[in-house]
Amino acid sequence: MKRFLLTAGICTFIVAVLKIVSLFYFDNREIVYTALSVFLFVIGSVILKFIAPKMSRRRFFKFQFIKNSDSKLVIHMTVLVITGGFLLNLLTITLLEFSGVTVPSNAFSQFDSGNIWISVFTVAVIPAIFEELFFRGAVLSSLSTEKTFLAILVSSLYFAFVHGSIYYFLSNFFAGAVFSLMIYLTGSIFASVTAHFLNNILSYILFVYSSRLMTVGFDNVVIWLLALLFLIALYNTVGAIAKKYKEDLKIDRPLVNEGELIWEKRKGKE
Repeated sequence: MKRFLLTAGICTFIVAVLKIVSLFYFDNREIVYTALSVFLFVIGSVILKFIAPKMSRRRFFKFQFIKNSDSKLVIHMTVLVITGGFLLNLLTITLLEFSGVTVPSNAFSQFDSGNIWISVFTVAVIPAIFEELFFRGAVLSSLSTEKTFLAILVSSLYFAFVHGSIYYFLSNFFAGAVFSLMIYLTGSIFASVTAHFLNNILSYILFVYSSRLMTVGFDNVVIWLLALLFLIALYNTVGAIAKKYKEDLKIDRPLVNEGELIWEKRKGKE
């Protein structure tokens, strides 16, 4: 319980500081905000690792390369988080505007410096690395003594809170949950970092070219295509999770008699 409370306290502090800073506008705001977030994520990760001395750094931060057998799963889940996040944002904005609520511009507009390379670095590269190391590395490892569902819930909630805007809360929470599931299924931080980077970079590209897509009437085609890809990715992801669950059951429940051993051998030959 002490570790849980300390983890929640560190996450709350980081969210509060970044939220306060985001309320102010000043020169080089996106660079200052990015540098501050990196500093806070690193310090938070160091503190959480300090209270878990028995766990190696590699295991704590999930420094394990993606297995070849997990490559398809990583692709499916990356497509799932990209398409699912976009569709959730679209659904949220549509419902709010239908209710008469004016939704502010996309969150990327707050950190669009006008220089595409600086923007890509601050909205895609840095968050993908340091947010994953903190939320999917340090936070999940600190909560490893809790139930898996609770660990994913807490990590995903704070991940959504740190991104600020309540209008995009659902998509951020969804992304955090998928990234966390990816960690549990692959054991590799590189899987979630890759998915996070691709999600941010493609979201930024859609933000930059959204007005052009609407002008030529191509936005509806994109929406239907993303919906189709989402359903395919969801089907494959659920299948992979079910397969992983069955494999874990086999590990937890050893075979108890010779008949089961013969059955398993025959099953493997089919």
